[in-house]
Amino acid sequence: MKHELKIYKVKEKLRKQIEEDKKKNNSLVKTKSILTMIGIVLLTIFLSLSLISAETEIYPLNKTIDLKFTCTLNNAIPSVGTKYNITISYPNGSAFINNQQTTALGNGAFNYTTTFTSLGLYKVQMFCYDGTYSFSNEGFYEITGNGSEKPEGIVIVLFSIIFLIIFGFMLYEMILCFGHFASLDLDVIDLAKIFGTYFALLGVYLISITYLGSPMIENWLLLFIKIGAFTHLLIPMTGFFISITVGSLRKKQVDFGTRRILRRQKIGN
Repeated sequence: MKHELKIYKVKEKLRKQIEEDKKKNNSLVKTKSILTMIGIVLLTIFLSLSLISAETEIYPLNKTIDLKFTCTLNNAIPSVGTKYNITISYPNGSAFINNQQTTALGNGAFNYTTTFTSLGLYKVQMFCYDGTYSFSNEGFYEITGNGSEKPEGIVIVLFSIIFLIIFGFMLYEMILCFGHFASLDLDVIDLAKIFGTYFALLGVYLISITYLGSPMIENWLLLFIKIGAFTHLLIPMTGFFISITVGSLRKKQVDFGTRRILRRQKIGN
């Protein structure tokens, strides 16, 4: 009777293990569906950003920029002695560059090198003259964090939603992963899911660098990535290898115990 009870316990344990594997497989299917949806949203954001066209000259913040200008006077290339001055105003209207002369490059081309230190829309006034003829014009420079045009409101909303979804899944998978680590039953499916959330965050970070141009958002995302490297890569990998080792030892013990029971049954018969 004792031997039959032990065999029953072993079978029951195997049955529970099979049920747990089925649940994990169902969970993996759901996770794949969610990650597919996230990918579709990211693709939508990418396409939306790619279709935006610039109407003003756009430059990055805190980088040396060569501003280029051209001038024609009386429908002809200006003479060698022609001067080209510019005045640029900060977004608040105060003077950034006040009536400064540019460098002549020849054939009516001019250059002025500067660095924009504040975000926003700058107004530029241009004056070209040779003593006889003159030319004037106005324009705008938009200064962003990465030199790309600011995304539209809908893009920012979509980006915020996708970030919150990924962050929520990262927390959820981290809690599950730590629970499996504590139980020493962390498997490759658990590892794939938590890795997936981390690399999804990396994708969001790359999109923010390329298109959003917000140093504050980039800094926060980089902080989460650094923390995630520990919580979503290092710890799960450690737990996975420990779980494999412990699981192998447990399986050997179960197999050895089953063989002993069967052997005793044969002897008893």
